[in-house]
Amino acid sequence: MTDANPSFSCRYFLTLDEAKEGFALATFGKKRFTQYITPILSILIIIWGLSLGLSGVGKFYVILGATFLILQLLLRFVLLPKLFTRQYQRYKFGETEQGIDLYQQHAVILVAGNEQIIQYTEIAKFAEAKQAYLIELKNKTVIIISKKAVEVTGQKDFFESVFKAYKV
Repeated sequence: MTDANPSFSCRYFLTLDEAKEGFALATFGKKRFTQYITPILSILIIIWGLSLGLSGVGKFYVILGATFLILQLLLRFVLLPKLFTRQYQRYKFGETEQGIDLYQQHAVILVAGNEQIIQYTEIAKFAEAKQAYLIELKNKTVIIISKKAVEVTGQKDFFESVFKAYKV
């Protein structure tokens, strides 16, 4: 890699599905198990309440656990997807060209004609999903990159190796 010309260059328009998947990676974690910790805890509260009996204090645990479970399901499967879709359409993310250029010492992120230089040492998390890559910086900035656009370049392995090498 040289600093004069990028070793890797990719331009893309982020689709709603890619953006949703990247958002899920950023909020719910890379591993599927971490997405289910809070619902499992709610179910355990319900089971604890049932073991105490519905005639006494157990009914309050059952109600509390059921309330938490319903709120989590509504939030995760109804409210967050609707809010995310609304923001995606409102700010026209699908119509904004995005890109990434990789150099020897840094990467350049392009969004709507604006460039941001990031040092590889700033990378806190690199995750891969079915349709998108997620790069999270130490300052909590999240970058979602279309996996399809990276594959089109024919340098998918190079792209992944750069971020996996610098990931903390």
